[in-house]
Amino acid sequence: MTKLLYTRKQAATALAMSERQLDVLVARGDLAALRDGRLIKFTADELQRYIKQLPAHEPGAGI
Repeated sequence: MTKLLYTRKQAATALAMSERQLDVLVARGDLAALRDGRLIKFTADELQRYIKQLPAHEPGAGI
C-alpha cells in the first residue's frame, strides 16, 4: 500500500528541506497541511503537487 500521509518530519525529508522551511511554505499558503489531533500531516498528493509546480532548471542557465 502506498503511503498516504506524512508527518511534518517525513514531509520535510521527502522535500529535501528543513521542518522550518516546511512551516514557512504552510504559513504562506504554498503547501496545504492537515491537522490530526495535535499533529500536522501532509498528503502524498499535496507533496506531489508542490513538487510539480516548482520551476524546472534550464540546461545552460547556471545554478
